[in-house]
Amino acid sequence: MAITVQRSVTFPPIRLKRIDDYVLYVAKNSPSVNQLREIGLEIGRGRGDITRFLERIGVVETGGGVVSLTKLGGRLVSLREELGLAVYHALFYKRVPQYMYLVDSLKEAIEIKQEELYNYVNEKISKISPTAWVNRVAFKTLSHIAEELGVVEKLNSLLRYRGDPVEASIEAYYREHGVKIGQFFYVSLDKVIVEQCAKFEQPQSLYKIEIDCVVNKIYEIFSI
Repeated sequence: MAITVQRSVTFPPIRLKRIDDYVLYVAKNSPSVNQLREIGLEIGRGRGDITRFLERIGVVETGGGVVSLTKLGGRLVSLREELGLAVYHALFYKRVPQYMYLVDSLKEAIEIKQEELYNYVNEKISKISPTAWVNRVAFKTLSHIAEELGVVEKLNSLLRYRGDPVEASIEAYYREHGVKIGQFFYVSLDKVIVEQCAKFEQPQSLYKIEIDCVVNKIYEIFSI
């Protein structure tokens, strides 16, 4: 599946909570789009704006009159149980180019006015595709999502970059479920998030975790 920077892409004017509620509901129920619309989890005509958006980034699929999770969507829900909403940051960063440019622009600027960030993001996109841009509705939606994920905070008229929520969530998870010795965390097997990043250690019979490895692997899961 190829995900590209299209011309003016319109994102559904929705908050992160509705996206999360939608994904969790689909995981449990495999509903129709009409059912999703009836309970307030879908907007727009036809197949629905949220359904089309999540289809485009590979989280859900439609067939036989129902909406269901893809394999990637199932992995998203599994990781969400362990890491909370932060996992959506990895998903959007890897599968929504406009979100990636917004986050990267924030990281470079550290602190910036919203209008300046809007222009900066479109300047970056124009270098990739001269006919593409983020319209203001999409920019506002993506900015809200970044704020809800803790990537950015508003300080009066300024936006300030706060850091990677995926890394922060993984660190918090292992602080709760493991013991930190030096630069590494040690946990039982059932608390290992990514097996490739866990090394069995004797005689403690625990698994040594490299946080950077876990962060990188989670981003890889959502890579195109």
